[in-house]
Amino acid sequence: MTEEKYTDSDKYQQEIAAQYKERVAKFSTKEAAEVLDALGFAGIDPDSLQEASAGNVHATYVGQDLVVKLNKDRDEVNYLPDKLASDRLGAEAPVVKVLAYDNFERTDFEALVMERAPGTMLLDDIFEMDSESQKQLFRQVLDVVKKLETIEFNDFGQINQPNENYSTFSEFLSTSFARNIETIRRDKLAIDEDIEQIEQYFMDRVNLFADEKSVFVHTDLHMGNILHDREKLTAVLDFDGALKAPAITALTSLLGFIGNPSQYVEGTKDFPKYKGKNFLNLLPVLRAELPELLKEPNLFQKLNLLYVESAVSWISQNWSSDWNKEMVRDLIKNELSETDLDLDRTFYGRTLGSI
Repeated sequence: MTEEKYTDSDKYQQEIAAQYKERVAKFSTKEAAEVLDALGFAGIDPDSLQEASAGNVHATYVGQDLVVKLNKDRDEVNYLPDKLASDRLGAEAPVVKVLAYDNFERTDFEALVMERAPGTMLLDDIFEMDSESQKQLFRQVLDVVKKLETIEFNDFGQINQPNENYSTFSEFLSTSFARNIETIRRDKLAIDEDIEQIEQYFMDRVNLFADEKSVFVHTDLHMGNILHDREKLTAVLDFDGALKAPAITALTSLLGFIGNPSQYVEGTKDFPKYKGKNFLNLLPVLRAELPELLKEPNLFQKLNLLYVESAVSWISQNWSSDWNKEMVRDLIKNELSETDLDLDRTFYGRTLGSI
């Protein structure tokens, strides 16, 4: 009998729901309407705006024709990647269409105003689509991924941190990893011996990313950030966490969506219908549409390191102490692979092994 993961338990789901309520910034619809007015969208009735709810970690308000995102933390820029994606691809691809952006210049916020795209969120109705319709829509999503790869950079890092640049992706990953490990140690979020083992493993291998090309990568591409009208893609959304990174990095969220979609709806009303489900039927489409990425030298090793780096980041954010313990155990048992054969038991190894 397979032991239930803590992330599948009601206790965890309630814990994460409570964390979202505590951590996610909220503003009144009156403030959102005032921001819209200051940015040239006059006459918006606050009562016509409603707070977005679907798995959203930023303050987002939806009107009949507009969507506005608000951030009041001057130390954390969030929405520059959305503007860049819109500016570079908005005329040729179904991506977010940005109408206005303000970084505390005309308002008291970092504010992003977008055209409300038509269609239904894939999160809501993917299980109502047959397999062939899912595949047809996924091909269009992957076409957007390929178009994003045409946006190239001379450095690496987070697009929403324009003043923090790295000459190699290895340098970016190791710097981010070291910061998160420091937080884990400082806040005693894991046992020292375990931290040292994970740290040693990652730092010994991170130079696999020393010689890479830097492109625009959407790092959170899943059913909650896809709008569609039946089999037609109408918009890819939420570029907030986009990176200047190797193209292979795009596989992390795509494979997460395929292999473990419930991770994107933890702590929400949608978790029960996604629990235990997957979309492995989309793997052949991924192989057909992104063949070069799946032929990447050291593919499994690189994906494994990206998984470890991401897991350490989430542990450092301390959303759940019990989940932290489970994730550390999983990293040590399944992800710290001493041989290439061991990579078959890693998350991405198991997922890709289904092709």
